[in-house]
Amino acid sequence: MKKIIRIALFCTFIFGASTTVKAQESYGNALNVFASFGDNSSIGGFYEFTLAKNFTISPEVAIPFDFDSMYAGARVDYYFDSLVKLNEPWDIWGGVGLGFNIGNNIDDNLRWDLHIGGEYKFNEKWGIIAEFGGGSYGAGFLGVGIHL
Repeated sequence: MKKIIRIALFCTFIFGASTTVKAQESYGNALNVFASFGDNSSIGGFYEFTLAKNFTISPEVAIPFDFDSMYAGARVDYYFDSLVKLNEPWDIWGGVGLGFNIGNNIDDNLRWDLHIGGEYKFNEKWGIIAEFGGGSYGAGFLGVGIHL
């Protein structure tokens, strides 16, 4: 009888540990490529590095479709997933970006924006992203997330 109780307790412990212990989601090591449309139509990308729990920092580059200039900057994002108890395959974030426009015929070299976005991951490697924002550049985009 003691052996059955031990086995039952062991199975209960293993089952309970496997359902309550969850690895923290990592938001870094993702390459995001995108296209934005409207007045500021461009193609671009940014690569996310983990900065702290739920925070990433990313170098970002965008090139307008007329190819007469480019944007280079950085962004910091906070992932709200743990705050709102959102599980995979969804991610939501908000952040700020700051950088410079480089090229001819540019009225304002400094560019900043505030943004909020979300991603739906099809699997561990691929996801689709939508982001909206405002600021001196104020644009949204649709893109693809590639998780490395």
